[in-house]
Amino acid sequence: MDICHAKELLTVLADGINPLTGEVLPSSDSCNQVEVVRALHAVLKYLDSQNQKTEIQQPKNAGKPWSDEEKNILINEYNAGFKINEIAKKHKRSNGAIEAKLVQMGLIDKSIL
Repeated sequence: MDICHAKELLTVLADGINPLTGEVLPSSDSCNQVEVVRALHAVLKYLDSQNQKTEIQQPKNAGKPWSDEEKNILINEYNAGFKINEIAKKHKRSNGAIEAKLVQMGLIDKSIL
């Protein structure tokens, strides 16, 4: 089960509804007790905050393919002595992505990372 589907189920459950049948839970149901409902909402709020942090922390070009032009620019920047974090900012990629590409292109040895 993916996290999005799990969040949907928990949201419905926190609203006092059986997420599998759509029926309203009786007030005596353990999932309809005040402390449990608060716990469900706390978990949902935490998941939302983690999702927002992940989105904010990802560089704009994270996961995108490298064009030949971008690879050539990377080679030139690295050979000119630019620092990894400077290159990463310019390319809008993570430091790890820059290092991985440099290793893949044979410009640095993986063992020095």
